[in-house]
Amino acid sequence: MFAPIKIAIRADSGPAIGTGHFARVAAVADILLSRDDLEIALVTQEEGIELAAEYFPDDTRIISIDPDDLGPDGAMRALAAQEWTPDVIILDQYGWLAEWELLAAGRNIPLLIFDDFDLARRADIMVRPHGGPKSQGKAISLRGPAYLPLSRFVAALAKKEAPDAQERLKLNICFGGSDPTGETAKALQAAAGLEELDVDVVIGPSARIDPTLIDAAEQMRHVTLHSAPNQEELAELIFEADLALGAGGVMLWERLCLRVPSLVIAIAENQQAQIDMMVARGAIRFLGNHEQVTPEKITQAIKQLASDETRRQAMVKIGQELVDGRGAMRLASWTYAATLSNRDITSNDAVNLFNWRTDDRNWEHNFESTEKPELEDHLAWVSRKLADPNCVFQLVMRGSEPLGVVRFDIDVRAASAYLSIYLVPKWHGRKMGLPVYLAAERALRLSHPDIKKIISRVHNTNKASERLHRDAGFKISVSQDQRDWLDTSKHLD
Repeated sequence: MFAPIKIAIRADSGPAIGTGHFARVAAVADILLSRDDLEIALVTQEEGIELAAEYFPDDTRIISIDPDDLGPDGAMRALAAQEWTPDVIILDQYGWLAEWELLAAGRNIPLLIFDDFDLARRADIMVRPHGGPKSQGKAISLRGPAYLPLSRFVAALAKKEAPDAQERLKLNICFGGSDPTGETAKALQAAAGLEELDVDVVIGPSARIDPTLIDAAEQMRHVTLHSAPNQEELAELIFEADLALGAGGVMLWERLCLRVPSLVIAIAENQQAQIDMMVARGAIRFLGNHEQVTPEKITQAIKQLASDETRRQAMVKIGQELVDGRGAMRLASWTYAATLSNRDITSNDAVNLFNWRTDDRNWEHNFESTEKPELEDHLAWVSRKLADPNCVFQLVMRGSEPLGVVRFDIDVRAASAYLSIYLVPKWHGRKMGLPVYLAAERALRLSHPDIKKIISRVHNTNKASERLHRDAGFKISVSQDQRDWLDTSKHLD
């Protein structure tokens, strides 16, 4: 029915920059490719080609970029050589950010940027899991740990009960796929003084460790080495741990999501903002920049945390509250929403609206009335809504196909909008609810920038709608004046 949506990802990975960029964009790609109407192309440098297979789904198109043409024009030339024109671009690459924004705007291609240094200015969607400033102008800024894209393996384990406590605590040590600053070597030296713990040491596929340190570690009965485990195996190793030592990149968030209290060493400049945020929340124990950390300092810090069960449990609780493992799904939905359009409803839509709204799958959770209206009454209601200047009444479309109906009733004095949303019945069960809402929210932000808050109500048996609201960033509370209903609200940046 539709031509596939084409999503281009520009990201790199390798010994110098690590594998974190691949890990987070691959998590988003994994969710996107669970749909049957999408194609994804990864554009990366030659050294990333070999690593790509470890992270991206099999049906991802992998395109190598010319090493002498690494900017956005080079990426677009590489795509064009494959006769592949993107509908959306996801950028997780340092450098050329302003040039990417200019190119995307000039070609009218929605651009989502992982903005670790708060440098984006013109992108359509700026992802800032570390927090960062609010966006200016028409951009959407997705700020905070709710937008952390973690792998499906981590997300699945986050739903499981924690392993039973063991007599000996288990420590997980992992500094990612490449460990460019050599922290694993320090940790192996520190492990010699941690006989009271069972220690799993993960050595990434691009990490380079002195063989004498490896030989020494293999002689330690309490240490187990794991060489280049895949994503699923690594997630299991973290999940089974009682505490962990690692860097401040993507795996910091994985440990929080999997309820593992951790000690953190900063190994790259882009990690510092999120480390600082987590330190302020009491979620981690920070040991310092890699240049400041010695094996002796590591040993001492691990022993202190291992002996402080109260502190570990407090860190676990904070991590659970901050990171729920659904960030990749949220970013995938924002990406999909960027391909949708909105059009105002007209009187010609009234009969279709009646049929869609009174379909049992939509009407069972209607707030206003339990009785379905007569067509004549519905037509009169539509006429009133279309005449109301404070009503934004739209269809969310993919091409010429309507997906959902969204209405915002605006309270000018309160700078708020009351939300009503439902899907065209044929789209139920096809993961369209959140993208439809996000496309509508984005359109409202553009047309009514003075609106600062969106509110709605959800029946407490409508679990799909409750989940949609949570994933869209709404706060949910039990209604004080309507039995069996939940009040929801979302403040817009």
